[in-house]
Amino acid sequence: MRQWFLEMYRVWWREFRLVLRDEGVVIFFFGVCAVYPILYSLIYNTEVERDEPIVVVDDCRSQLSRRLARNLDATPEVKIVSYAANMQEARELMHRKKCYGVVYIPRDFDMDVNRGEQGHVSVYSDMSVMFRYKNMLMAITNVTQAMGGELQSQRLAPFTYGGVELIESRQVPIGNTGMGLASAVLLFILPLVIQQSMLLGIGMLHGGSIERRRRNRGYDPMEEPACVSATVIGKMLCHQIVYVAPVVYVLHFTPMMFDFPQNSNLLHSVALAVPFIIAVSFMGQTLQAVVNERESVFLLFAFTSVIFVFLVGVSWPRYEMSRFWYTVGDCVPSTWMSNGYVLMQSGGATLSQIVHPYCMLWLQCGVFFVLAYAVERFVSRPRYRSWQRKAAADADSLQRFDIIKNGVG
Repeated sequence: MRQWFLEMYRVWWREFRLVLRDEGVVIFFFGVCAVYPILYSLIYNTEVERDEPIVVVDDCRSQLSRRLARNLDATPEVKIVSYAANMQEARELMHRKKCYGVVYIPRDFDMDVNRGEQGHVSVYSDMSVMFRYKNMLMAITNVTQAMGGELQSQRLAPFTYGGVELIESRQVPIGNTGMGLASAVLLFILPLVIQQSMLLGIGMLHGGSIERRRRNRGYDPMEEPACVSATVIGKMLCHQIVYVAPVVYVLHFTPMMFDFPQNSNLLHSVALAVPFIIAVSFMGQTLQAVVNERESVFLLFAFTSVIFVFLVGVSWPRYEMSRFWYTVGDCVPSTWMSNGYVLMQSGGATLSQIVHPYCMLWLQCGVFFVLAYAVERFVSRPRYRSWQRKAAADADSLQRFDIIKNGVG
């Protein structure tokens, strides 16, 4: 047991020195975590879009239609920049990008409402950006519902006590009180930034080891002799210690700087991040089986970043995904970390209230440890021994293999 701990310590110290000496790994481990959250937050700032320019086509030209237009212009979501005589003129204004939507009030709007029938208002929106459609729909919905409630209250006033509204409705946002895009999206993305930076750095460390072995007849001069479990756990402990500062910075100080929802405390966020970092470390050591040089990590993990974003559920709810993609998302640590982190930050949940994501992260720690152990023992080490035998028989075999592999020879 003493020998095992000594080997683990040597692997940890070796990995720690490699992290600090490799500029590329330092950029991924620290630079990406420092810059990307700020960059993403600045891109989505400001979080909400106000005074969306629209044009009104009022064929009714009545007191009620003018009142509808005034109330619509008074909302924070849209702003009436012009009144068009007909739809053709409004369409030309949209083509010239003078506005991004058209509200059409038909000729019989006032007549239908006064007869107690349903009035119709049409909204034409530029769908190139979904936020424009959302703002226009929200504004016209709120205005028409408020006006409808007032008109109905006036008609029912003789039959109701005090002439008050029968049912009062209020919109009370929970968690994301500002209803901002960044507050809704960035909390899902922040754990994903940590995961991808770790995977890139771990892959680059392994790629550097592969390159040193090819130059030294299958041997890595920086290698510390250790058993498989000590090697895997020693690397994980290095990653865990290195990521203490990035985790605190990304998960605690970034929301604080940009005024994202902060309904959780630092202790709970760090406690949730502990199994997350362990699982990602073992996941990176598992995926290193497909990394043969430092540059290949860019192709592998840059491609998976987009997939992981969708699997988290930020753009499409997970419960609406097919069973296959739902299961794939369950196998990625960022899925459970992001959903648990959002529940804590936006919903104010404590660690005891997100037991399922927390336990799933610990389960992934065990599963990925077994996979990382298998990769190290049955894939990486047999490959190194094979290279050493080939280099012993022919000293230039590894260099020729590398030249042919890269299409030079």
